[in-house]
Amino acid sequence: MLETESYISALLAYCGAALLALIILFVWLRSSGWSRWSTACLFWLGAAVLLTPAYASPEVETFAPAIIVAVFQLTFSGVDEAQHAIRPLMTAMVFGLGVGLLHTAIWALWGRRMRESS
Repeated sequence: MLETESYISALLAYCGAALLALIILFVWLRSSGWSRWSTACLFWLGAAVLLTPAYASPEVETFAPAIIVAVFQLTFSGVDEAQHAIRPLMTAMVFGLGVGLLHTAIWALWGRRMRESS
């Protein structure tokens, strides 16, 4: 079991790595010529997948990334045991996709407004 300081350090390290991965994903998508819609939706969907927490198991009080908990629980215990991680992950993914669509709409309106003012 991790001590409080090492647990927080591990979570911060994971969150930092996830944010770095999201920045790299965004830069790569934009430089590869992906559309704004695809870039925004994939970025926010990636953020949802990487940053959603879940309890490591229903009996413990520590968090872990939901995608990791879901994969391990599905592999070793089955779908019923993984539901506590799958539900928040799916909710976050739907929310992330919605934020991506909203981001795209704002991006399009901003671009239109900038073109009209020039």
